[in-house]
Amino acid sequence: MALTIPKAELIGVFLESLAYGAYLMVFNQCMFVLRKRRSRPSDYLVGTAVSLFILITAHLAIDILRNMQAFTADEAEPNYPTTYYGTFDTWQNILKSTLYVAVTLVSDAFILYRSFILWGRNYLITAFPFLLFIADIAIGVFWVYTLSLVVPGENVFADDLSVRVTTFYSITLTMNVICTLLIALKILKIQKAIAPFTNGNENQISRLVPIIVESGSAYSALLVVMIGTYTSKSPAMFIILNSMSPIIGIVFSSVIVRVGLGLSHGDSHRANGTMSSSRNIQWMTRASLRPPISEQPIYSEPFPYGGVQVSLQQTVHTHTDGLPDDIENDISSSHTDHKSGSFRVL
Repeated sequence: MALTIPKAELIGVFLESLAYGAYLMVFNQCMFVLRKRRSRPSDYLVGTAVSLFILITAHLAIDILRNMQAFTADEAEPNYPTTYYGTFDTWQNILKSTLYVAVTLVSDAFILYRSFILWGRNYLITAFPFLLFIADIAIGVFWVYTLSLVVPGENVFADDLSVRVTTFYSITLTMNVICTLLIALKILKIQKAIAPFTNGNENQISRLVPIIVESGSAYSALLVVMIGTYTSKSPAMFIILNSMSPIIGIVFSSVIVRVGLGLSHGDSHRANGTMSSSRNIQWMTRASLRPPISEQPIYSEPFPYGGVQVSLQQTVHTHTDGLPDDIENDISSSHTDHKSGSFRVL
């Protein structure tokens, strides 16, 4: 059974709804983490999370509306879904494309700013990705404008529209790959720097998890699939396109959760560009240097008939229920008194 555009749209909205359910859980955790921070959350974290939620929710609502209109608006007309989805200049389709472009630009801006922060606010390193981001904005506007000029019945893979769409995805992919490599490289450098201070029990998978999650590499992989399906003129492109928005939300909300929890490598919302990888290191090192509250023998009397003397000791470790960001504030204030208990990764 051949895959048609109406079938692809219907499957795409179904997968988008499933992905949106998963996104809601990640978004709820994201906002919970940001609310529970004692220190004021970074504006770019809150702004990205809220903006993505509004845009992704609106995108799903428009997709559901389009599906209802396609399959129920005119049931008497044969193949009406094909006719409906073949009309691209409707306000619903233009709004959907606008929302998708907006979601893409917000996520691109987030990963670009994250690279900028990770590399100590180095303008030179992020200059080229920034230029790509500006070009992406321009091409996205032209994409939506060209879509409004497509006449009913014209092929969605027409030359003018195809060039702009392919260019938009290509620029987005290039920028994301560059930022992904920059973030991954910085995380690898930080992991190498802190390796002498870890217990050495981490395996390769545990080291790859933060790289994959924080770099947004899953988003780059989806962009490759998206470009492949579009250039091959396959209707499967609509399946990926519809489900892309909530997946973007899941990927980048997961990054925000790690940043908000202080688990992220090298992040800092401070102006001086201090690396937050030192947050956890300082916290763990400081905690490991704390002497036990009590170290007293529980039983030390020898057995009455000789034998082995057994001595049991009780060690109590204190635990503070707070985010590493909050603990970092205490550590930073006493950094001069406990130089041996903390350090900073540059």
